[in-house]
Amino acid sequence: MAHHLSNGNGANGNGAKGNGSRANGSKVTPTRSRSRSLGSPRSRRVTVIGGAGFVGSVLVPKLLEHGDEVTILDAFLYGTDSVVGHAAQPKLQLVRGDLRNVESVVRACRDADAIVHLGGLVGDPSCAVDEDLTRQINLESTSMIGEVARGLGIERLVFASSCAVYGASDGLLDEEAPVAPVSVYAQTKASSEKLLLGMADGEFSPTMLRFGTFYGISPRPRFDLVVNLLVARAVREGTISIFGGNQWRPFVHVHDGAEAVIACLNAPREAIAGEAFNVGGEAQNYTLREIATLIETLIPQVEVKFEKSAAQEANYRVSFDKIQRHLGFVPRRSLVEGILEVKAAVESDFVADYRDAKYDNHKTLAIAGTAGLLDRLAPAVTA
Repeated sequence: MAHHLSNGNGANGNGAKGNGSRANGSKVTPTRSRSRSLGSPRSRRVTVIGGAGFVGSVLVPKLLEHGDEVTILDAFLYGTDSVVGHAAQPKLQLVRGDLRNVESVVRACRDADAIVHLGGLVGDPSCAVDEDLTRQINLESTSMIGEVARGLGIERLVFASSCAVYGASDGLLDEEAPVAPVSVYAQTKASSEKLLLGMADGEFSPTMLRFGTFYGISPRPRFDLVVNLLVARAVREGTISIFGGNQWRPFVHVHDGAEAVIACLNAPREAIAGEAFNVGGEAQNYTLREIATLIETLIPQVEVKFEKSAAQEANYRVSFDKIQRHLGFVPRRSLVEGILEVKAAVESDFVADYRDAKYDNHKTLAIAGTAGLLDRLAPAVTA
């Protein structure tokens, strides 16, 4: 399998049009092929949409270690550093493209046995930069990806959703709880789930993974995540501010999130078909006040300031019983380990300046403009 980065955006090389058409304007309509068995003797082929991102850059090496053949479809908005380390792997193919472009998606997925859809704009601030564009990328593209998967006869699609779909609630929420998304980001996740589940049939088995709030270090580091950001500020500035503090959040380490995806791919079809799973562990339901106390314990010199919350915020505690029962998944990393991991990264040369825009989705998009970034896809990776 080729390991160079190829352009997956059709004849004009422009993936920002997002019209799902060929360069000449004609529609691409995949035809359903026979369903592929994940139990066949050859390597499993997995397409990871968004494979260069925070979670994807952790997941892809794990899949390669399992012996899978992997294709990454990514626009590389935040650069290519996260994939350079394994770009020379013979079982890895990189396709540079916009997930709104149907030709890019078909090219990346045409030989796949399973799709992991991690792509899109992530986080409330990033999604608020351009709400219409957010809906195109996060919702309309997901619908198209589902249709492509069905047309190509790809049985499994694992979709990265979020526990943010639950909105604000004081109870312990399981997957049967009603969704009540507060932000545009959460709304697009909830709507995408509904669209994909509506496509499910005997030959197409989408699965929704509702991730808790991520923390930890990945090959594509992020410091717009609450734990990572607070730890970085504690180390570098010696002070952190907590707005409110009584809001509950479920947390999950990025490596545990990637392993939940693999557990889903490896599970029998009947265990995951048309299902939603909260991803995390109940021991990692924390209030933001508790997070601050934990950071204060592990980084004793820090000063913690509590301030009034400025706006309505999501508030939810989540049950993770279902994913443990169905998939045997239990997180292996604790928040204490994650805080110390981030602390070490910030204190080392690994992170030059955590405030750099490349570590913050919102800053990158706000400075350069999302549409502009998509029109200027990153340069090719050299192995």
